[in-house]
Amino acid sequence: MKERLEDTLWKHFFTNPRTNYNPYMVKLVEYPNHIIYDSEIMDSYRGNWNQKAFGNNNPVYLEIGSGSGNFAVGMAAKYPERNHLALEIRFKRLVLSATKAVKRNLNNVVFLRRRGEDITKFIGNEEIEGLYINFPDPWEGNEKNRILQPKLFELLDVIMKVDGTLFFKTDHDQYYSDVLEFAKDLKSYEVVYHTPDLHNSPKAADNIRTEFEDLFICKHNKNINYIEIKKIK
Repeated sequence: MKERLEDTLWKHFFTNPRTNYNPYMVKLVEYPNHIIYDSEIMDSYRGNWNQKAFGNNNPVYLEIGSGSGNFAVGMAAKYPERNHLALEIRFKRLVLSATKAVKRNLNNVVFLRRRGEDITKFIGNEEIEGLYINFPDPWEGNEKNRILQPKLFELLDVIMKVDGTLFFKTDHDQYYSDVLEFAKDLKSYEVVYHTPDLHNSPKAADNIRTEFEDLFICKHNKNINYIEIKKIK
């Protein structure tokens, strides 16, 4: 008997069997040009994302934790001369993101089911021009688990080009202050811009909001902190 697609995909992602499957898991295969969920395929693209995924030589930008894709799709539409890779783990968010990209006929954005700590496995040496990290978990009381900390820049030493930039947005004021503090000791990077109130700054006009950003603004009236950190050598 031929194995069901649901069973095949579940075995790809998980070890333990289940009776009920996440319906969005199966929908991943409906977007072959906008979703990659196979780690071996991603790893094989390392160092050659432009040609293998996009068929061009445009600069590559990466987003870690892309949510439902508002930011990635907005960036792809605003900057068609760039290639955009966006990492997300949840099936529903990946499908929603791909749906948005298809509706806008965007072929310069691909969503990857992959964790940020794996970036050197599938991104090549000096392959990206920029990295976006928007509203990551601040891990209050367990800050060692934060994605944005000094050890991240050891990975960026490998994958980011000189003059490339990390872009960081957060609603968490202490996270913002902590990044500014440890950035002073980064030897190959410098903070080139920061503000505790992005939406009332000169950068506001070019800002593309994430779905979480809209929530913070509309329901909580919370200021948005923003930092740009450039790789200088």
